[in-house]
Amino acid sequence: MLLKSIPRSCRITATVSMILTSGICFGQAFPEWNARLPLNDSGFVDILQYFQIWNTITLKTPLTTSTPRIDTHLRRARFGLGGQINSRAQFYVGFTYDGIGKDSLSPSAGIPNPNDNQTFSIRDAFFTYRLSSMLNFTIGYFRPRAVKESIYTSAFNISQEKGQPNFQPRIHMVGRAIGRETGFNLGGFKRGRKHSILYDVGFFDTNHPLIVGDNRIWSPLLTARLVWMIGDPELEIYQLVYHQSGYGKRKGLSLGTNISYQQKTSLFTNNTIYGADAQLNYGPLDILAEYVWLYRNPSNPEAPAATLDHSYVIKTAWNFEIKHQQILQFTLMQTGTNPDKKFISQAINPFTLASFYNEWALGLNWLIIRNRLKLGLHFVEGRRYYPNIPDGMPTGVFRYINPSIQWMN
Repeated sequence: MLLKSIPRSCRITATVSMILTSGICFGQAFPEWNARLPLNDSGFVDILQYFQIWNTITLKTPLTTSTPRIDTHLRRARFGLGGQINSRAQFYVGFTYDGIGKDSLSPSAGIPNPNDNQTFSIRDAFFTYRLSSMLNFTIGYFRPRAVKESIYTSAFNISQEKGQPNFQPRIHMVGRAIGRETGFNLGGFKRGRKHSILYDVGFFDTNHPLIVGDNRIWSPLLTARLVWMIGDPELEIYQLVYHQSGYGKRKGLSLGTNISYQQKTSLFTNNTIYGADAQLNYGPLDILAEYVWLYRNPSNPEAPAATLDHSYVIKTAWNFEIKHQQILQFTLMQTGTNPDKKFISQAINPFTLASFYNEWALGLNWLIIRNRLKLGLHFVEGRRYYPNIPDGMPTGVFRYINPSIQWMN
């Protein structure tokens, strides 16, 4: 009777979870596996695969009164080729097929996928050349190195979903939700015994209509980021991928600041982001916080002289190591976006598209092989802007439970 009371989709997720983890539960560890093709001169190509299967159980949303509503879909799914040409030159080309099976009425993040699952597209394509630890040159299509929550790879989050600084700043900087743009970046990492420094400086050629308008005025996007790490650093060498958790091993604090700036297009005369972030990993404790200011001076004569939106996140996790080096990770996140105060009553800034959003998320991750094989169970509640909800109010409450599976090679 108890089993019958659980939604069928949840039972399917639980069954798949047990199949995936049966080897671990009986004391048999998963073997390491990498599809690697060797090249000459210490080079290689790795075939990479990553997906998250979400089972969103909608408990409340202003879009429908038909709840609970079950939605099983691929929240994120990626395929890529990465590796190195030689000891100095690395590359990565990645593709995405996110949102397969996504319900348009589900309150969870992600774009619905109704068009015969036609979502396969380029996600990243870049080349990095290492001159030294302090001089690493990256060129291609990738995330500008500003706003840390946006830079994080989704596979290495401690929360189930990313915080708001992942979303609105991307629209503000490059106009597209995936947050990528063509350009180049110079970065470096200096590791010391007690203090380490990471920096990035970038130049990007924006082309999205939300940024360039009619494209009459060419204006590059400039970015800069600086991180001071105290104690254990977040990384061993310079790279473009970071982990939010210290997995119970790191004892260090990272303090970061960043800025992006674009002078003028046909839509604005000044488009700027500046922010600060902190990451503490101390034994079993992980704490991350970020606050971002999004400034824009629209060129529309009917617009205010300037607008200032805000986006923030704070999240924490506690890691319990269990047998076979597995980790139970208890997580809590609070995140939000607030449009300029001039637009509070309508809950959206029409000149930046920043809309009101507030969310609490509580959850548990079972890291079977770190983030390579991870099961999650999360509860999410919040209030956000809805453009056309039935009662005519600008905001509405959403609430859902999310069992999930993440796998990557």
